[in-house]
Amino acid sequence: MIEDRSSAVLIDLLMEKLQGTFPAFTWNIKSFRGIGGFTKKNTIKETKTGKLLNDLATYLSAFDKQLQGIAAAVFIVVDNDTRETADFRRELEQVAQNKRISIDHVFCIAVEEAEAWLLGDRDAVEQAYPSAKSSVLNTYIQDGICGTWELLADAVYQGGSRKLKKDCPTYMEIGERKAVWAKNIGTYMQLNKNKSPSFQYFIGELTKRLRSA
Repeated sequence: MIEDRSSAVLIDLLMEKLQGTFPAFTWNIKSFRGIGGFTKKNTIKETKTGKLLNDLATYLSAFDKQLQGIAAAVFIVVDNDTRETADFRRELEQVAQNKRISIDHVFCIAVEEAEAWLLGDRDAVEQAYPSAKSSVLNTYIQDGICGTWELLADAVYQGGSRKLKKDCPTYMEIGERKAVWAKNIGTYMQLNKNKSPSFQYFIGELTKRLRSA
């Protein structure tokens, strides 16, 4: 289960890479719009986003019913802009416990956004975009809260993030551009060399299950 399109594009590429080592497994990516199920009722955040976001807990409950008795695991990939990662994962696990989710599931948190996983492999960034600005890439602190997609745009998009926002005034248009970065950079990514701790958590949990299958 993936929160945004760029993550879905990237993870689909990563699954294809893993099939070279684990050819027997299959995958299915489902997208959801945010984590509305985890916002408190009648708060400002819930008022602004609740009607637009799907309830992730409801998704999990549905998978819990559908996958009983099947050798499968559900990986939930979400962005995290403000929370401490370990605390956020515990919060998500508490929701799963409250919903009595019994199937194998893993919450994977891209800190700050999926672009952090792309920036975790600088060689892949520079292979995909040979003119990427080293001066910008050098400022990035891995998995830091810094406006990650804007930083990547400043490095690889002509005119940087300001120009991109003018060229792509809607979130959907920016999302299309982010999906292009995910495809281009993801093609060159090497799973075992990525410096993003949140990426390595995702890959580690995934390969652990594939090895034991």
